Amino acid sequence: MTAGRRARALVALVQVLGLAVWFSASAVLPELRAEWDLSATAGVWLTTSVQLGFAAGAVVSAVLTLADRVPPQRLLAGGAAAAASCTLLLAAVVDGPVAALVLRTLTGVCLALVYPVGMKIMTSWSDRSRRARDLGVLVGALTVGSALPHLIGGLPGLPWRGVLAGAALCGFVAAALARWCLRPGPALAPAPPPDTGYALRLLREPGPRLVVLGYLGHMWELYALWTWLGAALAGGDPGPAEHLLVFVAAGLGGAAGCVLGGRAADRYGRVPVIATSLLVSGVCCAVSPVVLGAAPLLVSAFCVLWGAAAVADSAVLTTATIEVADPRYTGTALTVQTALGFLLTVAGIATVPVVAAAVGWQTALVVLAVGPALGLPAVLALRRYLPTALPTPSPSAPFLPAAPAAAPADEPTVELPRIAMDDRPTAPLFRAVDGPPTVELYRLRRVAGPGPSGFADRLARVLSDRSRAAAPPPAAPPTAALSNAATPTAAPRSSGTAPAPRRRARPGG
Repeated sequence: MTAGRRARALVALVQVLGLAVWFSASAVLPELRAEWDLSATAGVWLTTSVQLGFAAGAVVSAVLTLADRVPPQRLLAGGAAAAASCTLLLAAVVDGPVAALVLRTLTGVCLALVYPVGMKIMTSWSDRSRRARDLGVLVGALTVGSALPHLIGGLPGLPWRGVLAGAALCGFVAAALARWCLRPGPALAPAPPPDTGYALRLLREPGPRLVVLGYLGHMWELYALWTWLGAALAGGDPGPAEHLLVFVAAGLGGAAGCVLGGRAADRYGRVPVIATSLLVSGVCCAVSPVVLGAAPLLVSAFCVLWGAAAVADSAVLTTATIEVADPRYTGTALTVQTALGFLLTVAGIATVPVVAAAVGWQTALVVLAVGPALGLPAVLALRRYLPTALPTPSPSAPFLPAAPAAAPADEPTVELPRIAMDDRPTAPLFRAVDGPPTVELYRLRRVAGPGPSGFADRLARVLSDRSRAAAPPPAAPPTAALSNAATPTAAPRSSGTAPAPRRRARPGG
């Protein structure tokens, strides 16, 4: 496995483990209501407090541009460890709703340093031709991690404190992996200067604003579906069977939808995939009152389809944000988008039980169709700012953002060899004008020296050898052969002056 694949797999694993604490309290909410005598409103607040904390933490991170100025692996490790500590403290010592609400809010604040920063690290290992696919893997990891407490809660005989402690242990493992094993990729932009006003400027630009509107429609549905699907299946408090079905539908089905949606977006374009996902999930919301009362096999298949469609556009919307925002502040742009989206999830999560009290749980989820219906027009308007289809990347596509300008036709050129930077081969670098290597390349070679990668040194040697090999023979024999070292050109002789002395080549130059 190449370095790029190992890094992307590690980022996905860190997300699965680090986000396991997100829905840990929601998975044990029936037990908490019975033990603490919670009202329905208090149960809703225990779920939405994480969303509110996440939104608050994301706003602070966006204003301070933390995701673009602090080493991302350290930021992610700190957030995962702090969120796991809050969850473990809740499992160990808390015996009432007030302290639980405080700790769950702090958990959300800490998770604001995990999810957006993980997206930034993943994109640093991707180029544009595979960005949506890689982010699809990452959001698939988010869905599995968020649904993991439902799998733990589905184990018979496990108390609610054991579920929370298991989720906290996953978070500590994620923090250790992020701190000691995770590193950003070669596409990570250098840290920009602080810019507290970029978060507001982002929303004034039409492209990012339309992406955010589509994301808000997506988020109105997604987290309310994950929170209340088990209750809608059970007609009240879910049991182990409903917990396992929610894990399969939201976790496994959602992960498959993310991966397939990302691959389709890289092949057919961002807008068609987002629009199709919103349309399918909106239809599932509308027909849910009829299907949820059908045969168990049909209900299971419908829930898996719904779970896949509801989250299939999440990674593609994130990719669209990266492609329309200022590349210096992609971490801040992602943080702003997620802050607004998770703030809206509070309203969606709180609305569903109110509707359920009026019309019943089987019909309550139809209100989630409002999000896709309002987000679809904004996504369709994105066609002016994003391509409707991307060229299919061939195995020899270069890892370059754009081809440089062509060399003049009357100048000799030389084809440079392929230099692979990732797990797939790259095309030959663009033609370079024939001649001796430039001063800048030799300077790059000197700076690299005998370093561990040696990339700059190898590049300078390749350019030097190829340009000498393809150069036409000179009209007169040269006075001295060009060595690997950077040898300055001798000064012209003139009467009464001595020739300029040669400078001795430095080691490694």
